Amino acid sequence: MAANIQCLQMPGYRQYFVKFFFWVVLPFFLIEVSLTVLDPYLFKGSTQYDPDLGFKMRPYHNFNGVLSNQFGFNDRDYPLQKPEGSFRVLVVGDSFNWVGGRDGNYVGRLRQKLKNHYGDRNIEVINAGYPGTHPGEQLAVLKKYGLQYNPNLVVLGFFAGNDFAEAEPNRKTIIINDSIVRIDRRHERKLLGYPIVFQSRLLLFLKQRYKVYRDAQQAKKEAEAEGKPRPKGTFAEENFLNIERARMEICNLKRQSVFQPHIEHTYQNISEMDVLLKSRGIDFMVAVYPDEFQVNQKLHDLIFEKYKLSQADFNMSAPQDLLKSFLVHKGIAHVDLLEEFKVEGRTRDLYLYRNTHWNESGNQLAADILFKDLVQRIDLTSFFRTTATAN
Repeated sequence: MAANIQCLQMPGYRQYFVKFFFWVVLPFFLIEVSLTVLDPYLFKGSTQYDPDLGFKMRPYHNFNGVLSNQFGFNDRDYPLQKPEGSFRVLVVGDSFNWVGGRDGNYVGRLRQKLKNHYGDRNIEVINAGYPGTHPGEQLAVLKKYGLQYNPNLVVLGFFAGNDFAEAEPNRKTIIINDSIVRIDRRHERKLLGYPIVFQSRLLLFLKQRYKVYRDAQQAKKEAEAEGKPRPKGTFAEENFLNIERARMEICNLKRQSVFQPHIEHTYQNISEMDVLLKSRGIDFMVAVYPDEFQVNQKLHDLIFEKYKLSQADFNMSAPQDLLKSFLVHKGIAHVDLLEEFKVEGRTRDLYLYRNTHWNESGNQLAADILFKDLVQRIDLTSFFRTTATAN
């Protein structure tokens, strides 16, 4: 009552200031503090903050009816002590290790093909992918979690679409209130173990949610107009084309110098991964996955027409050419999926509709190519024979 009387006695501008402070500034401040301190308790999405990695997939989280494992990987739990006589393949990668479900993505399909081929011999294919990561971040995941499985072979899945472009040397991806934030690791700040960002957590949360909602509504409207089903994860056409156009920049011969720091950072991380695995007697190979604009001729032509691009300015296999040249120089085993995907892509769809990931056919083709390469590259029959004799 006294406060109201005092407000009534204040000049008009002071009353406005006091009301603004108590009705806007103070509540906003309290919300920001609550979002910081209560982040681990209020938000239980698929990702969570990790002080070492920046973010991780949440362990034992329900993804479309299937639980992630103890490290947040899209797989079941495995004993960290490898069973005697068993051969373990660890597949490190990004969202391609998720889309399609645990058994339907290429890792699950590769696991089944190897089991069918080798019968009752104990061969395990472990999925160790985190969405939204590039080889540098995957190296950190390998060090912290992947090597605990004591694999015999590590396969790094490299996505030609964005793994070079995303490999900013000082980038760190963190999760704040279920929102993705990219920071410069050189200027990372924490308070009581919580990451500090110099932007509003509330506005960041609302902005990202609104962007996802708006794109989903537009995608739904377009699918209804075209009479097509809209699977989860489908982008609106404009957004999808912008994503693919941006990824195509790594193929722009006039722009490759811009990506040189990213390319060198990628080489450095793959080299470190190779040295680390060799020091532990673990085999290593890289599997190079194509982007849809390299496989789908209709999409390729649509992007060039829409954005008025010149074919002479682009080498569409540039990411593969760059990476394979480096891998050959380093003596690192690799398999490139591009040519077989291009051949098969002439007669059938291999990617989900406006999604950027493989559909069922694409996942199966990737598994078939990897299977064929692995059985030719590694003599698992001799391995199982040797371990059986030793036991």
